[in-house]
Amino acid sequence: MLVKIQKAVDTITTAIGAIMIAVMFVVIMANVVLRLIPNVGGFSWYMEVSQYANVWAMLIGAGGIAVSCTNLRVELIDSIVEKFPWGYKLTRVIIDVFVILFYAILTYSGYELATRAKQAVSTMPDFTMGQVYMIFPVAGVLCIICAVIHLLVTLTAKEEGGKEE
Repeated sequence: MLVKIQKAVDTITTAIGAIMIAVMFVVIMANVVLRLIPNVGGFSWYMEVSQYANVWAMLIGAGGIAVSCTNLRVELIDSIVEKFPWGYKLTRVIIDVFVILFYAILTYSGYELATRAKQAVSTMPDFTMGQVYMIFPVAGVLCIICAVIHLLVTLTAKEEGGKEE
């Protein structure tokens, strides 16, 4: 059950990240084409939209990395601890605990930043920077949930040859 949730969350976060990158690409390409048309000139807000879509894609994609534990790691440590039946699981648990701690700090700091930022965005007057910065607590909570899912999968997995199934 947990493995199915893990795979579903990974698929969903990957899809959302891909959609955000596609939105960024379409906006930039449309702006390039519109600049070539006389008296049109393109969008004044294309740069901000593309930057925000990029940030959203990367932070939501971090949830997929947290749920599948495909973050960077030191292969030397993995090769040493996989000789012990409990070593691989122990390192995964330690990594998940630190990932959860990191995203808890990101969530709290992002929330503080978002609630204090009241200035308006210059080319997108309908949004304040506080609304734009809300991605940090949203993505932080998503990543915490994803890391907890991976931690539960790790703790409930049966060990086989030093690695989880």
